[in-house]
Amino acid sequence: MKTILLTGFEPFGGEDVNPSLEAVKRLDGQIIGGVKVVGVGLPVSWDKAAAPLFAAIETARPFAVISVGQAGSRAKLAVERIGINICFGPDNDGVTRDGEPVVEGAPDGYFCSLPVVEITQAMNAAGIPSYVSNTAGTYLCNFVTYILEHYVRNNNPSVKTCFIHIPFLPEQTVGKKEVGLASMSLDSIVLGLRAAVEYVATGIAAGGEIAVGNKGDVTH
Repeated sequence: MKTILLTGFEPFGGEDVNPSLEAVKRLDGQIIGGVKVVGVGLPVSWDKAAAPLFAAIETARPFAVISVGQAGSRAKLAVERIGINICFGPDNDGVTRDGEPVVEGAPDGYFCSLPVVEITQAMNAAGIPSYVSNTAGTYLCNFVTYILEHYVRNNNPSVKTCFIHIPFLPEQTVGKKEVGLASMSLDSIVLGLRAAVEYVATGIAAGGEIAVGNKGDVTH
C-alpha cells in the first residue's frame, strides 16, 4: 500500500501543546483515499529537525509529504507556496540563528511541489477555512518547508511536498494578552488535513495526474 507522510512539531515558545503534532497523531495509521498515513513528530531544533524527517522518508518511502506546523497568528489553515533559504530565531535547544542559510550555496527558495491551490480548495470544500500563503516565515516551519523540497529534489524527485500552517487551539489562547487571537478546534484541523490528504491520495496515489502550477525554483 502506498503511503503519505505527515509531520508535526513538538511544543515551542512556552506552549504545553503543539496542535500540529496532535493532529498528526490522530491521522497516523489511518487509511485515507486508499493510502496509509504515517505520522512523525519533529523537534523544534535547527540542528536536529532534518535527520528524523529524512529518516522517515527513507523508512516510509512515501509518494508525498505534508508537513504541518503551528502559527498562532493565522486564523485559517495556510498552505505555503514557498520556502526560503534563511533561518531566524531561537529554537528549543537554545540555539539562535540570525540570517544563516538553510543550505549553504543552494537556491534562494523552492516552490512546494504539491498543488497548493487545489489542496486549499479541497480543505475549503470540506468546510475548513483555508488559504494559500506566500510566506512560511523564517523559523523552523520555513526551515522544514525548504529542507524537505531540497532533499527530495536531490534524492527522490518523484516525492511531492507541501507545508500547512495551522492556528492555535482554543485552549492555547486562554490567558494571552492579545484581544481577538484566532484559534481552531483540533477536530476542525484534523478534518482539514484529512481533506488535504484525501485530495493528494486520490490524485497522485491513484495514478492520476494532478496539475501542479507552482513548480520550479527561485534562483539567485
